[in-house]
Amino acid sequence: MWASLVAIPRALIAIRQVRFVMVSAVSVPFSQAVFLLCKEGFELNGTASNLIAVTLSCVPSYVLNRYWVWGKRGRNHFWREVFPFWAMAALGLVLSTIFVWFVDQRTDVTLFLMAANLSAFGLLYIAKFLVLDRVLFKVADEMTHEVPADHERQPMPLA
Repeated sequence: MWASLVAIPRALIAIRQVRFVMVSAVSVPFSQAVFLLCKEGFELNGTASNLIAVTLSCVPSYVLNRYWVWGKRGRNHFWREVFPFWAMAALGLVLSTIFVWFVDQRTDVTLFLMAANLSAFGLLYIAKFLVLDRVLFKVADEMTHEVPADHERQPMPLA
């Protein structure tokens, strides 16, 4: 009995990890395509291309993470979900902009600039999952009594 109770959270975490990776499989190519379009199509420098690409890719990333990975429904809670998510996105924006700016000062090769962008987000990737899973959406779940979509709904205990 205890083993099955422990297995449920582990299975949910595994599903979330797979879905989190799948969201990245959407948002990273989207971000890189925007970066490439800005850099090569509009002939912007690497830093400006990075700023635009990261900013635009945050929207589908937030939506997919909130609704699909963590199964959140209902209204968005600005201070508990939206603001912390965008704060982490801003951290990624700052770090990736520094990386891209550094490379942009040395070369104009688009592939190297894109690699700088990816490197910065790679460093933040695991930390971001842990913060989203263990803090951000967990706290929101506890405060709103929401259950992730993948979890069977069980009756709330009477107080």
